Amino acid sequence: MKKLNLKLYSSLILGCIILLFDACQDNKLSTDASIVNSFKVKGTSGTMFNADIGADNVITIKVSPYRDAATELDSVTPIFYLSKGATVFPDPSVPQNFAQQGGVKYTVTAEDEKTQKVYTVTWGVSDQLPYGEGFTQAEVGASKSFVELGYPGEVGNTSLPSIQYGDLLMYHAYCGDYIVLLSRAYINSDPSSPYCIKVVDKTNLNDAGVLNLGSISVSDIQMITSDYEGKCVAAVTNNSGTEFFYWAKPTDAPTSVGKIDVNMTPDTDGSNNFQVAGDITNNAWITALAPRGQDGEHYRVKVTGGKLASDYSIVKTGYSSSDCSGFQMISPLDDSDNPSFVIGDTEGDAATANSIHCYINSPSGITTNVMPGYWQNILQAWWVGTGFSTARIGGRSPVVSALPVNGKTYITVTSGTGWWFAAAVLSSDLQSLAESDQNLNIAFGVAASRGWSYGEWVDWYWSDENKEAYLAVWFERLGLYTYKLTCYE
Repeated sequence: MKKLNLKLYSSLILGCIILLFDACQDNKLSTDASIVNSFKVKGTSGTMFNADIGADNVITIKVSPYRDAATELDSVTPIFYLSKGATVFPDPSVPQNFAQQGGVKYTVTAEDEKTQKVYTVTWGVSDQLPYGEGFTQAEVGASKSFVELGYPGEVGNTSLPSIQYGDLLMYHAYCGDYIVLLSRAYINSDPSSPYCIKVVDKTNLNDAGVLNLGSISVSDIQMITSDYEGKCVAAVTNNSGTEFFYWAKPTDAPTSVGKIDVNMTPDTDGSNNFQVAGDITNNAWITALAPRGQDGEHYRVKVTGGKLASDYSIVKTGYSSSDCSGFQMISPLDDSDNPSFVIGDTEGDAATANSIHCYINSPSGITTNVMPGYWQNILQAWWVGTGFSTARIGGRSPVVSALPVNGKTYITVTSGTGWWFAAAVLSSDLQSLAESDQNLNIAFGVAASRGWSYGEWVDWYWSDENKEAYLAVWFERLGLYTYKLTCYE
């Protein structure tokens, strides 16, 4: 009897120990059923989209308004992490359409296998990047050949005169919601020609009226470009010097910022160029090529409070502007008191494959950065680093232009080979492409060697109101190509 009771007592004690142990184990199992830290999706284009984990367990994938969410989020797999010991259904490795009506629901079960939380994954428009972080992608805009823009001639027809073959000695500049096209070839041929100055809508490149010249003679408008805010600026040169005018929109009367007693367009060929760094109605730098020389001299004049300084200074690049095809230009990196600047230069023999170069110089003239030579492995199978210059004296290549986009400076460089026009937007150290979707890795073939072309021209500006930048590239013999740079996460 005693032995039986002892066995009974032992069984009871053992049972209690097991119950206590199980209770302790239950207390150690996590009850957290959460998606933690972050939720990301790699879109069909390869772009990574972040998401916000908000109230009521709603996860919102942020997609730029310039991306097609229905395409980007169709049949993609997410990347996310769970709380300790938790599981989730459906399997996150199974692709989902996160753009579908009602989103996608994930049920997370905690380690205790009892606690659950349901997350709904949907999408919304992404936030704008903070100031100073530049842009995220580029959207290809409208493009038209010079014939489609209304000029006489045929693209690729080498039997036509140069002016009908697309060598229009073209300058273009943004002017608010428009682009102004100025053809020195037509002005030199016939100042009364309707092809001297054209105005097109910047979105579709359709004809959009005329430019109000006021009392300015069209023959005296040597060059145009735009300032950082998209106002068209013209360099008007006659016997008494150079005067600068601007337009906020084409119908405005031209406004003068002042005159300087020097010819800032000293050459009669295509080598004339100038840049406006800053706001022409407030503070800016104007730079232009001085007469060609061994030291690479350029004019520089300050605009303060919307007024042109009474005198100019000379910037020396240290690279000859009288060699090769005789083209060189500079563009300040910003509108600060003493900015660094980018140099586009042709060197050596225009017929060789190493004549196009690009540098960054400090304010004191010391070269701090050099564009890589051969970029076939980084860009396309053409040379945007070194490439053929135009064989024609004064042919514009490489055109360079610097612009702060959302507080970060970028540089456009044009290049190409004997059979290609090329352009790219680079980081300000000249070492890499500025964005990842390759839209600003630009190349177009020409039917005959570009060596006899007048080259290219580039203009762009940043809209602080819309938080986007607009870029337009003109390739002589081809036409105008436009892009929009967007600043969304």
